[in-house]
Amino acid sequence: MKQLIDRLQPAFRVLNAAYRQLCSSRQKQIVTISVLATCAALIYAREVRDLQTKTQAFGNYTVVHVATREIAIGEPITASDTQTFTMPSQFVLPSTLLELSEALTATTNIQQGDVISKQNTSASDQRVAVPAGMRAVSIVPRVAMPALQPGSLVDIVAHGQIIAASGIVLSTLDDNSGIVIAVSESTAPAVASAAATGEAAIVLAN
Repeated sequence: MKQLIDRLQPAFRVLNAAYRQLCSSRQKQIVTISVLATCAALIYAREVRDLQTKTQAFGNYTVVHVATREIAIGEPITASDTQTFTMPSQFVLPSTLLELSEALTATTNIQQGDVISKQNTSASDQRVAVPAGMRAVSIVPRVAMPALQPGSLVDIVAHGQIIAASGIVLSTLDDNSGIVIAVSESTAPAVASAAATGEAAIVLAN
């Protein structure tokens, strides 16, 4: 430790001399403070310029809605279930919803942090995109049943057994005279065949 202090003695003497010079002259103090302030301002300006350059590299920005909780299929989505997030427009998909419609419901299981889009939601006044891995089939109910809303979960029954579970209602005609339902790709042929012969029945699911 003593050896280190001995080695630093020349530096201590230089700093001490500079300190004495500053203390002896008010003008030198002002000049030193001005130089330090100028250097700090230049460094700050450079950092701000670099930040602006990096920001402009992404182009325009878009405000999107992100889920703040897990939302199950068929659940309504309100503003309290989401928060806004600003992201570069180049990373925003065309299907992203920039505004939340009324009567918006989930058509797939939405995880916390997912962006709200046409692919995972539907509104009563809009045509819904078919979720990935599913097919849309039109069915005419043979018996009266409660009014169905887009996003409702239903099972398709034919010949006394469920041929497609957890189908998603995409849209309905007045008085449920026709219902478009998304079912899995593997069950779509059986559902379409049963719908064509009038044997398909719709059962509400949980």
